Amino acid sequence: MANIIKEARLIYLEQNDQTNSYKWWNAQLFDDNKVKVQYGRVGAENPQGGEWDGGEAYFNKKIAEKKRKGYVEQKTIGSATASSAPSVTVKNSDLLEIAKKQIIKTSNPILERLIKRLVDSNIHKITSSTQITYNSTTGLFSTPLGVLTLEGITEARDILADISPLVKQNKLNEDFNKLVFKYLTIVPQSLGMKRIRPEEVIPNNDALQKQLDLIDSLEASYNAVKTVKPITPSDKPLEEVFKLDMDVLNDDKERNRLNDYFEKSKKDMHNYNRVKVREFYKVNIHSMTNAFNDKLIPIKEVFHGSSEANCLSIMKSGLKINPPSTAAIAGKMFGNGVYGAINSSKSMGYTFGRWGQSSSDTGWLFICNFAMGKIKTVYNSCSKPNDHDSVWAKAGSGLHNDELIVYRENQIKIKYLLEIK
Repeated sequence: MANIIKEARLIYLEQNDQTNSYKWWNAQLFDDNKVKVQYGRVGAENPQGGEWDGGEAYFNKKIAEKKRKGYVEQKTIGSATASSAPSVTVKNSDLLEIAKKQIIKTSNPILERLIKRLVDSNIHKITSSTQITYNSTTGLFSTPLGVLTLEGITEARDILADISPLVKQNKLNEDFNKLVFKYLTIVPQSLGMKRIRPEEVIPNNDALQKQLDLIDSLEASYNAVKTVKPITPSDKPLEEVFKLDMDVLNDDKERNRLNDYFEKSKKDMHNYNRVKVREFYKVNIHSMTNAFNDKLIPIKEVFHGSSEANCLSIMKSGLKINPPSTAAIAGKMFGNGVYGAINSSKSMGYTFGRWGQSSSDTGWLFICNFAMGKIKTVYNSCSKPNDHDSVWAKAGSGLHNDELIVYRENQIKIKYLLEIK
């Protein structure tokens, strides 16, 4: 049986008065000199193709022809070749089973139900109302043309950062069109056979944020199935996905303390007075705990709200300082950091939908320690300070609630997860 020795994956998007092209073209070179080609419209079924003799010379010739026409290389890994990608080794493991085995150390039906809910929500977030699919065999999320590479994720974020000011100023002009078209060649999306209109793909800030959420979720899901080689003579990969300890909090004194903090820090203006804590979970994410710099005093205990679909990613990787472009896209008032609140009702807005995230009848609040160090106190928006470790934005002329912001990942440690309703 012939083996694949080279593969090319290209994509092309061009639209004008005469054309409506959003196409992919893949070629494989086999060790018997056969060249197999497949092509079609992004997202459409029943691709066309064929097989020819000619070897490497023919393979290179066809690639050169396509690139002269404007085709560019895809930033995806095809599902058929994902296991051979140099940066990822995929085991035939379901994401739920990985999570259950690595998070739940002893039998606990409450914890098992929680993990299943968070995994299902994470999958649903990405696959609903997008053209991203989930393969429960590999645990990979995929665009219509394959798994997005980390290089593609970085480039896509940069393009969204360039698109952001044009959307906010309603400048949906030729520059905007070019950026959206470029974005769609990096993050392939099934848009049907009709003419692609950039102003319909990303018409407003909500659509822009949705694309950013999609990129974040694809990255988290890609990382969630990365494996590393074990420190053994075996060549078999070892899954190291969820490095954390988690359990129901059974300490009544601590439960009461946390519940008092939750209740007494509410503000009436947020209209969350009827929301109660349904369950308390202890969370110890090893990487965060090990890196935490407790010498940057004072240490402040804060709330951090999250959508249900993002909880799994946070439990896997901790709270991350996103790339600088993310701050501009998400409209962060105090630069690119991790934000916390001393009022539970403020953070509830990020889990129940007040501040733009997906709404749900169940909310999720992480309780974290922030190592504040040298604090800059402000009353209005500001950029990341160079001579301070953190910002404490006080309620005043520009803010209704205090916000605390730290700018390095070693300033954050998650301690608890509160399930609220």
